[in-house]
Amino acid sequence: MSSVVEPRVTEGSAPDDERTASGPAPLRTVLRRGVIGSLQAAVAVAVVLEASTLGLFYPRWFKDQFFDGGAFYLDTLVIWILIGFLWAVLGRLWWSIGLVMALALAVGIGNLVKIQIREEPVYPSDLDFVRQPEFLTSMVSPVFLVVALALIVGVFVAAVRIGRRMSVRYPRPRLRSLPREHALLVLGLRLGVGVMAALLLMQTTQFNQPGNVWRGLYELRGNDWRYWSQKTNYRSNGFVGGFLFNMPVSAMAKPQGYDEAEMARIADRYTALSKDLNAERTGSLDDVNIVLVLSESFTDPTELKGFDLERDPIPRTRALMQDTTSGHMLAQMYGGGTANMEFETLTGQSLGLFRPQMLSPYQMLVPGKANYPSAVGWFKSHGHDAIAVHPYRVGMYKREQVYERFGFESFIHDTTIGETDTIDDNPFISDKAAFDEVLTQIDDHDNPLLVNLVTMQNHIPVDHNYDDPIKVHGAGDNGKKIGQYARGLEHTDEALAAFLEKLTTSPEKTIVLFYGDHLPGIYGSKVKNDNAGLSLYRTPFLIWSNEPGRNVARQVPTTSPSFFLPLLYDVANAPMPPYLTLLDQVHQHVPAIQQGRLLDTSGEPIKESELDPEAAQLLADLRLVQFDFSIGGRFALDRMWPGSAS
Repeated sequence: MSSVVEPRVTEGSAPDDERTASGPAPLRTVLRRGVIGSLQAAVAVAVVLEASTLGLFYPRWFKDQFFDGGAFYLDTLVIWILIGFLWAVLGRLWWSIGLVMALALAVGIGNLVKIQIREEPVYPSDLDFVRQPEFLTSMVSPVFLVVALALIVGVFVAAVRIGRRMSVRYPRPRLRSLPREHALLVLGLRLGVGVMAALLLMQTTQFNQPGNVWRGLYELRGNDWRYWSQKTNYRSNGFVGGFLFNMPVSAMAKPQGYDEAEMARIADRYTALSKDLNAERTGSLDDVNIVLVLSESFTDPTELKGFDLERDPIPRTRALMQDTTSGHMLAQMYGGGTANMEFETLTGQSLGLFRPQMLSPYQMLVPGKANYPSAVGWFKSHGHDAIAVHPYRVGMYKREQVYERFGFESFIHDTTIGETDTIDDNPFISDKAAFDEVLTQIDDHDNPLLVNLVTMQNHIPVDHNYDDPIKVHGAGDNGKKIGQYARGLEHTDEALAAFLEKLTTSPEKTIVLFYGDHLPGIYGSKVKNDNAGLSLYRTPFLIWSNEPGRNVARQVPTTSPSFFLPLLYDVANAPMPPYLTLLDQVHQHVPAIQQGRLLDTSGEPIKESELDPEAAQLLADLRLVQFDFSIGGRFALDRMWPGSAS
């Protein structure tokens, strides 16, 4: 009677005194122990990632992840498959576990830092910043980076050393030491596991595609994707689930009724309306310099509760706002989102009408197009030269590619700007130097200019930037950062006033849009808790002209930057193209649009289902037009915004 002898696996590097009395472990035992050990490691990695969202400390976390949606189990499964894939490829279990744990630790540390600074978790699109080490080092101290790197490397080394110590319990099958048939069995097993795991992991990259296996599993128990707050989304649906939810996806879902005929009807409607409204407009922007100034982290800290400043850091800007079209912009997020606010300003397109996964059009949408409709092309078609100024590195948010798609003829950055002056110990080029560059460009060009300036002076970190910070009362240790930041605002306030004063005496007509993009990520939990609602998402803006009679006091409701262009045309009393007329009409009913949030003219949240019929129709038309211009057929572009895609 014959019997089957199960192959046994030996680990050549194991000392003789560590051998088990019964001899080498059977392959079945090795695999069983490896499966259990890798699953335990996957659970530990999932816990690390969940801890990085700080969700472990919230009462709802356990209920959401283990009972309501079961996301923790699925997160663990994805991680387990990743470990299995690496095990199949490398043939070393503890190396695979070490690599995944080190990766999880790196992502977890990055997630903690990003949540602290920007109140949002890491996204797949953030991988672009890995190619910008200088930017990363400007966000955190070099000492922190060194410690974090040492910890990550230490985790991997520790896993390898543990693997060596446990080589008897978890021996590595050495193909050359096994009989031929057994070696083929192990090789076939690794190949099969590797292929299956690779196919499943490839599915994660297509998470947002119809019929995706992983999305179906996450939604099997009714996972609620909380896209309006990505931090909450990750906490409720698991770090891995939240991360996969933000995998690349088409910018918008196709709106109901979208086709060439419907876009022709919309173009007819707003062409006629534009003609009627423009009949009463007597101004023009054809011979006017247009300067769009996105002032990094420019806000009004005196509006926040929880602390007091020794003096008002922006008195000149505040006085300007009382005499011009001005108000508050609704920022997309706290502590970040600069490129998104710039995108909305230049295109009139709202992030709130895109899919929630469209986190950064500059990185995820515009570079993939040959050209993209924007104010750049529109003003170029009316005789303007288009110049972008950003006194920092060109690679951030793929600006170099984006500006080329928009049609900018020149991009002035940190190595090409005329002045590179800084203030005290602030490493960033000053706002005064940036404004001086704009003045130089205006003087050097015969044609009117469209200048898009994105400043850097008030970018974080703000620690120890100035020798004379503004004193702060009531903020505790957080007051040091606030005082430094406020002093930077004061420098901006002075530079803006001087810039506008020079434009006042200039013979060239110029109109300036000035706005802050978001609050800085410097405030502690006490200040954040004291300022609930929209307080941490409101920044000042104003539109100023050096033409006599144009500056009239007008307080605008809280506004999204996608509506800045029609407001600028209002100040100039200039005729608007049909697209801006549509934006203007929407703004009169819904002045602010965010992902999952609309504001009415009183600044109060309103649901789309609560809009009156006229406002609902306008918003539906805008959604159709945005789809058409961004990823649709651009059927209405030449009629509604001719020349905008240069």
